[in-house]
Amino acid sequence: MEGPPTPAAAPSPSSRPQTAFMIGIVGAGITGLSLSIHLEERGIEHRVFEASSRPGGVIRSVRHEGRVLDFGPQRTRVTPPVGRLVKVLGLSDRTVSVPVDLPLYVLRGGRIRRVPFEPAGLVRTDLLSWRGKARLLLEPLTGGYDEEETVEGFLVRKFGREAYENLMGPLFGGLYGSDPGQMFVRHSLAETMEGFGVQRSILWGFLRGSFNRSAAPPAISFEDGMGELTSAMHRRVEGRVALEAPVEGIDRLEAGGWVLRHSGGDRLEVTDVVLTLPAEGASRLLGPVAPDAAARLDRLRYNRLAVVHLLGDCSLHGLGYQVAYGEPRRTRGVTWNASALGRDGIYTAFLGGARDPALLTLDDAEIGAIASGEFEDITGCSTRVLQVSRTRVPSWDRSWVAMEDLSLPAGIHLCSNYESRVGIPGRLARTEAMAEVLAASSGTR
Repeated sequence: MEGPPTPAAAPSPSSRPQTAFMIGIVGAGITGLSLSIHLEERGIEHRVFEASSRPGGVIRSVRHEGRVLDFGPQRTRVTPPVGRLVKVLGLSDRTVSVPVDLPLYVLRGGRIRRVPFEPAGLVRTDLLSWRGKARLLLEPLTGGYDEEETVEGFLVRKFGREAYENLMGPLFGGLYGSDPGQMFVRHSLAETMEGFGVQRSILWGFLRGSFNRSAAPPAISFEDGMGELTSAMHRRVEGRVALEAPVEGIDRLEAGGWVLRHSGGDRLEVTDVVLTLPAEGASRLLGPVAPDAAARLDRLRYNRLAVVHLLGDCSLHGLGYQVAYGEPRRTRGVTWNASALGRDGIYTAFLGGARDPALLTLDDAEIGAIASGEFEDITGCSTRVLQVSRTRVPSWDRSWVAMEDLSLPAGIHLCSNYESRVGIPGRLARTEAMAEVLAASSGTR
């Protein structure tokens, strides 16, 4: 399966500059901080440069009126890389666990309906008609995906239009804030299926328990939100991280290696550069030294989302809900942190994305009113708006074809959520792999 580039094999020692091994990391989000921790553990010299005044990137948490609000990821799965990091940082007693049995819902036909995660639930669910359920039985007879097949085309062919619009499309598209009709299977869903051990039939995988939530890694946050994780990461390697230090350019050294030019005219000679910043930032730095790679990164599209934190005294029990396609709503989904994480009265709504980009042209007050009004219409619970923020996520849509033939000069690496798996577990697994590549290059592996 073709896809985004994987870490390159370590260059031979003869291709290395005859200077001390030094890594320059651009960006101090969770990827840059995680890579710094791994390099520190391996005794590899490095520096991290961050343009903003705070580390953590899109992961940010605050206390507002005494309640924890997350403006990026609301929680994470405790995969082995996540578990190791939590232990290393001494955060084990600061975790907040999400109950395993909390239901998840999809809004269809004006009311929220429970998502089935087991065979009996699939029989009982009112998200599908009996005709829609009968159509599912044909799935094992269908073939695998085609290289040019979109997620929408694949899921409709496998399960039928009703199952796609009422269940699978909203759940999968909600992970990316994207439109599955614009996402190739080979760039996104194929990796998800492989992660669940599904080869050909998704239905057989479901029936044998591949999607059993009780067997999945537990989901957690932290007492002060997900930002507590990146704050602890920063403290661990604070001496390596320069904040308010934007990198202004990358220059090639004649003897091999690179120079990072950063704020104030300072220069750092490095053997390797790892770019962990968003695609357009990486493109700007790569333009003079790798123009084709820069042009490819410029083609990547991002989806813009509005994040609205609501406060309400609601008797709701569950993880939250996604909205089925065709519903006359502008909310994409709502996470119920009140019941999922014990955050008193907090409900986090997500709006916009690839299917409704015009929403982001509205002002914060208008967006907040839409989120609160639709939430009350759907749940019967009145809320008030605490905060409205805006974020964006890589769309992983058709524009990702540009990544398939991307190549970089020796000693420059991409490590970000647009070139490998999204989500915190994916980012931490990627930085472990990148640290191994760099350790092999340095001879310290």
